[in-house]
Amino acid sequence: MPRRPFVGGNWKSNGSVESAKTLCAALSSGSVAYRNKVEVVICPIAPHINLVSKLLRKSPIKVAAQNVSASAEGAFTGEISPGQLKDSRIEWTLIGHSERRSKFGETDAITATKIEQCQKASISVIFCIGELLEEREAGKTDEVNKRQLDAVYSQIEDWKKIVVAYEPVWAIGTGKVATPDQAQDAHAAIRKMIASAVSEEVANGVRILYGGSVTPENCKELITKPDIDGFLVGGASLKPTFTDIITACVPPPILKKPKFVKVDGISPAAKGVNLFGKVVSAATKVDASDDLMEVLVGDETGAVTLSIRGDRAKDCEVGMTVRVQNAHVAMIKGFIRLAVDKWSALKPADAEDTVASVNESKNISAVEYELTNN
Repeated sequence: MPRRPFVGGNWKSNGSVESAKTLCAALSSGSVAYRNKVEVVICPIAPHINLVSKLLRKSPIKVAAQNVSASAEGAFTGEISPGQLKDSRIEWTLIGHSERRSKFGETDAITATKIEQCQKASISVIFCIGELLEEREAGKTDEVNKRQLDAVYSQIEDWKKIVVAYEPVWAIGTGKVATPDQAQDAHAAIRKMIASAVSEEVANGVRILYGGSVTPENCKELITKPDIDGFLVGGASLKPTFTDIITACVPPPILKKPKFVKVDGISPAAKGVNLFGKVVSAATKVDASDDLMEVLVGDETGAVTLSIRGDRAKDCEVGMTVRVQNAHVAMIKGFIRLAVDKWSALKPADAEDTVASVNESKNISAVEYELTNN
């Protein structure tokens, strides 16, 4: 089951009543494009929660708290408990944001207690993790993320109420952003950590967001990565163009009755490609990548290289015919690759769709194209 994309907007300590009204009007008017396709949660300042909830009541957008108490109700001046959020019909909260960790002393132990309280109150959590610049430069990204995750595993019983947000601290509000490959590597590692500590089922189902100077421009490539399921957006969520980030996460439709093409029907600009291909060679790992594999497939009209992330390449056994749906052409240094990403389907073909022979002499992935800026 594909993971439903998720976008969170963290307004931090920003905004006025008037700016909240303007933003909510833009969000409501743009929601038709992503309704039922992308889950959206907005985190305004506490005094605006009720106002924003009312302004967005006819939209699919939900409202969250930016912080929650580690305690239940009682003599805790200034605190808001998970139970009180529930009583106020607030379904979500942030926990563990780097600004809470670094500026307000929120430790791993405190985040664990907060999650425990939220689980008891049935409050959903966007749980933030991420490393400092000096930790990344020291090669400790995975170590930091693992430590922050390890602290909370024992407190989580219902993983359907958890979304993980990876936010490299050095990229938050700085204008710097992790490259798509850097972000994908971190997300893939996080998913493996959860698989090891909890289960493959939980890891495959949990949504992992990227946060850190996300914009309408850089989000489009980031969301194509297989382990990036959406974004937690800071400054850019305070602008009407935040809706562009949300709509960029809408999965492309997969046709119920797709039209299948032959290999020689694939062009350098092709998108939404569907084909049947016989596997010609075993999957090989791409240099300098942990999880990118390549497989040569073809039919009687030619052959093409599939570029596959994750473990799906293991199902491509030499001699079998595979069914590929909704792939797209990627040009890598002038050579065609048919990219099978998280929104593509790859599975064994039915018996009647078996490819008998492959014309390996016409390998379209072996033809170099001249790349231009046009």
